[in-house]
Amino acid sequence: MTTIGLVGCAGQKLQRPAPARDLYVSQLFRKTSAYVERHCDAWYILSAKHGLVHPDTVLEPYNVRLGDVKTGPPVWGWAKNVTEQLNDTLADVDDPHLLVLAGEQYRTILRLTDLPFEVPMKGLGIGEQLGWLTRELAA
Repeated sequence: MTTIGLVGCAGQKLQRPAPARDLYVSQLFRKTSAYVERHCDAWYILSAKHGLVHPDTVLEPYNVRLGDVKTGPPVWGWAKNVTEQLNDTLADVDDPHLLVLAGEQYRTILRLTDLPFEVPMKGLGIGEQLGWLTRELAA
């Protein structure tokens, strides 16, 4: 089994281009990315603007929110595109299993994929997620 982490992007970003792993600066993003780096064989960011993003991909700062009528893509169209990106990216991966640390809208992709997945923080509020991540990272 190959564990692939998927982390949701964040609204808080640097004001300059940077690798995606460094561009997003929220506390939740920092902790979720640290968790998947520790527990997964590979990981990607679910970006409202760019879809599936490798953490080393350099991105410009942007202001797009998934599902936002003015700035963001419709959720289902975005999810279909990301699912296609995910299938292409994982085509040669042996027995992929997804570990998803992303909000509910970003998890829409899970309804469109046949890949097995786990959502360890499902149902937790932001504060609870931060607490869970803090405990897990300290273990």
